[in-house]
Amino acid sequence: MRQAFNVGVVIVLALLLGNRVMTRVQAHESGSLTCSKGSELVRLDALARGFTAVGARSQGENFLSSCLVSGQAQVGDIVAHD
Repeated sequence: MRQAFNVGVVIVLALLLGNRVMTRVQAHESGSLTCSKGSELVRLDALARGFTAVGARSQGENFLSSCLVSGQAQVGDIVAHD
């Protein structure tokens, strides 16, 4: 039972590490953005949609927070990475 648990933990860690490696590889592609630039795009898009300056800034900050925590986020068809 304990051995099965240890194998499960190793598999989960390997999957997380593999995901992080793929994120780093994708970050160096030509069509990618940093999280901060993606946040600015989200803020400008929110302003264009009629949000107030405070609401648009809040949406940009939410995007930035999500992007930094997960390591990646999507702005339209473009993927932003930390």
